[in-house]
Amino acid sequence: MRPNRKVTIYSSESGVTEINYSTMPDAEINRRIAEYEKRYGMPFERYDRGFSCDHASHQEIFDEMDWETLTEERNDRSAVSRTA
Repeated sequence: MRPNRKVTIYSSESGVTEINYSTMPDAEINRRIAEYEKRYGMPFERYDRGFSCDHASHQEIFDEMDWETLTEERNDRSAVSRTA
């Protein structure tokens, strides 16, 4: 059984935003991952190895969390489809 990946973001500017990765279409996951790879010039695994919360902006921390969750969701879906 796959985990239900959901993130709730609280912001004084935009209120509450919920991202449900578990129901996100594959095409959306792949598009967003490709955007991060283009923005940071590398795949997530390499980016994550050099990532430090101590030296990151709030946006970079959000990007890292979002990108990691997108990557985990894509990998889990691939694993499920290989075993089906």
